[in-house]
Amino acid sequence: MESIDLKSREIFGDEGRGIAVLVDEPLLKIRQIGLEPGRNVPTHVADAPVTLQVIRGKGIFSADGQSLEMGPGKLLRLPQGAHMGIANTATEPLVFLVIKTPLTAETAREATVGETAGRFINFTDFAPPKPGRLEAFLEWFRHSNEIFANHPGFLSRTLLGPIEGGSRYATLVEHESKETFMDMHLSDDREALFQEVEPLILGPSKPLFYELLLSYRKER
Repeated sequence: MESIDLKSREIFGDEGRGIAVLVDEPLLKIRQIGLEPGRNVPTHVADAPVTLQVIRGKGIFSADGQSLEMGPGKLLRLPQGAHMGIANTATEPLVFLVIKTPLTAETAREATVGETAGRFINFTDFAPPKPGRLEAFLEWFRHSNEIFANHPGFLSRTLLGPIEGGSRYATLVEHESKETFMDMHLSDDREALFQEVEPLILGPSKPLFYELLLSYRKER
């Protein structure tokens, strides 16, 4: 028997949006999302059948062109492949559960863009490490890779270094879908790791987001 205190697991983060992983099993994943007023979860494609339940507050839940204001006492069920988004347009915090029941490998659908297998790409421009902190920065990157690799949907994370007199560094992150990336991006792990790296670099990082449309690799 396991009891989970939902109130104690509320997370909003520095940006007014946070996620707590409550259950992470192969066929059941439950996450609790917290959104401050004015914050949202961008539109993304559901990578599994989803049930949404509001714990407190009210929000606008959108799927495939339809929108519904929902508060406590209701469930919203969405099929895999739905284009979904959530916005807190109220004056109070919104807390809700995202309950996923992933399909088995035989019936799972790959994320797609048109007829092309989809991938979600995050490119982050890092400020240079502080003088004498390069090795610590590299060690942080190795350590953070091990943690991020445990998140569902993770495919790869690459560190790029400067050449020809440059000073900026960058990371290239590849995820199965925008949804799996956002789960990682809003996680406690990500928040803690980026707090660790702040003392090692000379300024803020700038994230950019892309969806893979076409890719060509020459066979060797």
